[in-house]
Amino acid sequence: MNLQPRSTLSDVFGSINEVQRCRSKTVALKELSDMSCVLFTAASNSVDSAFRAAHAAQIDLPSTAGEYVTRSGRMAIWLSPRSWLIRCRIGDEAALVTELNDELPDGLAHAVPYTDALCWLELSGPDALDYLTEGSFISLEVSGLRIGHAKRTLIAQIVAVIVRHERNIWQMGVERSRAQYFVDWLTPAADSHR
Repeated sequence: MNLQPRSTLSDVFGSINEVQRCRSKTVALKELSDMSCVLFTAASNSVDSAFRAAHAAQIDLPSTAGEYVTRSGRMAIWLSPRSWLIRCRIGDEAALVTELNDELPDGLAHAVPYTDALCWLELSGPDALDYLTEGSFISLEVSGLRIGHAKRTLIAQIVAVIVRHERNIWQMGVERSRAQYFVDWLTPAADSHR
């Protein structure tokens, strides 16, 4: 049997696909199914474990809340003092998990595949912030989430990892089973901005 992977919103896996029903003149929503993810967790807040993991992953692991680091097609996002999400290219997930676990075989740190857990969406355009805050209580203003930072938070009552790349570009990793709900939550905002 040869399974053909599909994205969360039933597009071709491994590509970037625009979500048409959530588009206006000032905002575009895209599903980013062109990346994989690995969750890396350490049992202790050990600088040595983070350093060794960074060496194996070939990217520095951020040490401060809200930071993310990019390098060579990878992004390491700080989730907690002992856990990071590492985004990588499609097909690199298994090798990255192996490299991390081989580097720290003592069991005090562990890497697991995480691609199937999250659906990544990108909301861009001058009204993107309005979309995200419509009907929501969270603050995503510059003081709440600066450009070049990430945050794990609730949005539309869904746990999400939000990355703010630029002033009007937001990437969100939402629980895969709630991705359609999240898009449906954004749709009324799109309708009000057409």
